This record gives sequence, C-alpha cells and structure tokens, in this order.
Amino acid sequence: MVTKETAQKYKRQTASRYLPVSAQEITTKIMEAELYGVSTKYDGHLYLLSYDGKKVELINHGGNAIDDLPLIKEASELLKGTCKDVVLAGELYLHKEGKRTRSFDLSAALDDKLADISFAAFDLLSLDGEDLNLDIKALDEKLNLLLPGGNSIFPVKTSFVESRKDIELLFKEIVEEGDNEGIIVRSENGPTYKLKPLITIDGVILGFAEGEGTRIGMLKELLVGICTDNDEYLLLTKVGNGFTDAERKELFESLEKKKVSSDYIEVSSSNVAFTMVEPTSVIEFSCLDIYANHTKGSISKVHLSYKDGQYQSNGKCPSASVTAAVYLKIRIDKKVSIEDCGISQVTKLITLEGDTQKDKDLPKSEVLKREVYVKESKGKKMVRKFIVWKTNKDSIADFPAYVFHYTDFSPSRAEMLKKEIKVSNSKEQIEEIYQIELADNVKKGWVKV
Repeated sequence: MVTKETAQKYKRQTASRYLPVSAQEITTKIMEAELYGVSTKYDGHLYLLSYDGKKVELINHGGNAIDDLPLIKEASELLKGTCKDVVLAGELYLHKEGKRTRSFDLSAALDDKLADISFAAFDLLSLDGEDLNLDIKALDEKLNLLLPGGNSIFPVKTSFVESRKDIELLFKEIVEEGDNEGIIVRSENGPTYKLKPLITIDGVILGFAEGEGTRIGMLKELLVGICTDNDEYLLLTKVGNGFTDAERKELFESLEKKKVSSDYIEVSSSNVAFTMVEPTSVIEFSCLDIYANHTKGSISKVHLSYKDGQYQSNGKCPSASVTAAVYLKIRIDKKVSIEDCGISQVTKLITLEGDTQKDKDLPKSEVLKREVYVKESKGKKMVRKFIVWKTNKDSIADFPAYVFHYTDFSPSRAEMLKKEIKVSNSKEQIEEIYQIELADNVKKGWVKV
C-alpha cells in the first residue's frame, strides 16, 4: 500500500507546484499551448488512493490512512478485474447536490464516515506496477477507463480547449456561475495552473519595515496579523506590493509615530527586523490563494498578545500563508476586532492544521557578545549598549540564527531611547555587523564599562 512518504513526495513535487493565476491574468500568465485540459477544482483535501488487487486505502501527506468510508467499497468494485494495482491522486471532498461545500465541511464529515464523501481523481501515479507520466489526453482516457460510471469515486471531468479565451469562458461557467472553488488548467507539455477568484482579507497592521536606497523614509513592507481575541493576534503575512509612492511615504510617517516594544522579532523580506506598532489600523489586501501547509508540513506562526504598550509572544499556533498579497486600502470604516478582522476570514476558507508550540518548549537564547559604553556631557550620562545573541531556534521555527541589538540612551534628546535590531543566519556576518556598529558609534570620549 502507499506510504505517508509517497503522499508527501507527491504533494511536494507535483500538487504544490501548481501556478496560481487570477481570472484577470488568464491571457497574460498562462503560456500559449496547442491544447489545454480544464477541470473543476474541488474544495477538499488531497489524498492518494491505492489498490493492491485486494484492498483499497486512502492516505494523505500527514499520514492519515482511511479504509472504512462507503466510497472504499465502490472503489474496490470498480477496480477489481480492471487492474492488478493502481495509485491515484485526487480530491477527497463532501458532496452536497446543488450546494457548495468547503474543506472544513469534509473534516467534520470524516468523523461520521458519511456516504456523501466523494473522491475526484485527477492524476494517475502508477498502474500494474509501472510508474506513469502521461500527456493530458492519455491521462483523461486512462482515468475514465479505470473508473467508469462511478458515483462517489470518479475521474474529474476535463474539457479540452485550444485557446486562453476558452479558458476564460470555462472559468466564468464553472466558478462564477457554478459557484465552485476554482479550475485547474493543464497545458500540453507545460505547467499546471490553479485559477481561483481573488481573495480579500482585512488584517491588522502589527509592524512595518523601511525602504532602502531611494526609498529611505518610505514604507517597504507591512507585517499583518488577524485577531483571535481582544488584544490577541496571529501573524498571517507580509504585504509589500500595491502601494503608490505617496502611500508608502504617508504610511511610513504615520506608523513611525506608533512604535512599540516587542519580545518577538519578525524579519522582513530584506532580512531587516520589523518595527512593531500599536495594533490600531486595519488593512484590506488581496491574494491569489491561502493555504495551511507547505512542503515541510503544517504552517504555524507566532501568536502575540498586546498588553501595556508592548507585544508578548505566546508561542506558535496553526496559521496560514497567502500567495501574492497586494495592498488595497486602509479600512477606516473597520475596527481592530474579531468581528471586522478576525480569524474566521481564514477558517471559512481552509482548515488550519498543526500543533501549538509554546515558548517554554523552545531552546534558550545564548548571549555571544555584550559591550556597554558611557559618556558624560554637561553632567548627563549617555549610554550605548551592543549585544549579539544566538537564538538556538532557527532549525525548528521561523527565527533568525543570530540577532544584533543596539541601544542608544541620551537624556538630552527628545527621543531619549533609541533601539536598532539586525538579524542574520550567518555567524560571520553578525560578527561583522557588530564590529561595524562599534566602529560607527564608539568614538572619542566613550568609556567601556
């Protein structure tokens, strides 16, 4: 029978490589080909179905094996005498006639072993002991020969078209009018595309990163979370596209005034730590897709509490990631609340998976370097502190390997306390950063404590 490792390999090498495309990008992002196969994307869970000549079993990438659903008996009857053995890939989903069901509906139905659970086969991995790699026409023909007239188990219906305009028409028919999750487009000798309507989400701005070069003093990226409770936030994504230069400048200047402390460090796409801000602004952004697991398994991200003007990490919780996040606008008509920007926006689309990992389970950080310098001027003492630590968490969580922290205190400034954080996964680089910061900030008159 098929193993968990086989299911993981298939998801990693095949299913997870589908290219996401929006309805507006069909004619620009889908490559020209002589033939396309278009089929409905069912909103369920990816499973492999194996038959060894005697027994039928379903297994997913998480190792969940199923052999007691009503559809298993039908699959045995269809495949018996048709082949010696076979491995199929498909979507396990809950079927309700005339009604749209979601992936989370399947999760509940599996516990009750409902007869409404169906398997839509879309790929053939092996047949009679031979690994297969068929073109889109041959694949469709073989699936229909293996599963003729199936009720709860059947091959996905594939429409073959020759132009991207035809794909647009099928998207309108299947998704917009038929209320299905999306369509899958396989091109002859080319990529496979996943087409779904744009998803819009309202999130809370938790932090920001400043631009570089010509964009210093402008926003580079936002750190966005969703509400799980009052003053409780789950990290979701980073949003760096969709802003005009005027919006980047305006948002940067606004967020600069809302800086707060945090015991958790999140790094931007340019490997610079986000500056955390008061959770008071709601952002609307779009994305092409949202998913709860990747090639390494289920996705988990940090859960934060905001209390007494600072963020505290509560460890990791099941979360999600999005594809191609694009800024749309600030929602001045919405409040930072569970009702307006809560986690239900995600859980109504996908099922969150994984185990919560508390901070107490994580290894302790290790201070590698620490130097403090003082300087007196007009009776006032200034302090500059430099620290480098090794997190010891980079191999098991989304932490950088090394962190540099610089503190600059001057009682004569309007902003008395300034902090700077830089991160790296290279010990050599973090030590170089440390030495450069020392040379730049410790001049004549500073005395090492």
